[in-house]
Amino acid sequence: MSDQYDYLKINETDKGVLKNLSEMGEQLKQLKLEMLAAEAVAETAKKAYEHYANVVIPQEMFSAGVDSISLTTGGKLSLKHNFYCQPNKNAEDRKKIVKWLRENGGGHLIAHNATVSAEDMDKLAADNIPFIENTEVNTASLKAFLKDKIGATTGVQQIEIADIPAYIHFYEVTTVDLEV
Repeated sequence: MSDQYDYLKINETDKGVLKNLSEMGEQLKQLKLEMLAAEAVAETAKKAYEHYANVVIPQEMFSAGVDSISLTTGGKLSLKHNFYCQPNKNAEDRKKIVKWLRENGGGHLIAHNATVSAEDMDKLAADNIPFIENTEVNTASLKAFLKDKIGATTGVQQIEIADIPAYIHFYEVTTVDLEV
């Protein structure tokens, strides 16, 4: 009996095992192709849903002056405001952020530490020690502070989003929250 495994010079039992593995591999290949097709359909549906939930409905609700609405089949649509904050991390912009925070009541958000160069270690006991001030601002704390300042959490608006410097990269994205 001659077949595709003759060149391997193996017995009939081994040929059966290899044939079974080959068939199982074909089944696995088919399942993977089905999975990839289903993922493509799901990705397309997800994009359509996100566009409708993040663009179409929020614009319509805003135009109509509606914050939430009950659905006739049950559930509820509500406008949801998401805020994002990604301040620049370069040294020059960090100084600007620290200055702006101090001028706008956010000085408590600034973490201070100092670095002294090795050459100046012997001067630690003396006055006027040369040092480099390092400042850090926790991004989550900064975002919460800015949300309070624009009135998103307190209801009392102290500044407009436009008043926040561009190097802080604070912005709002309005979406729809669907309860079912």
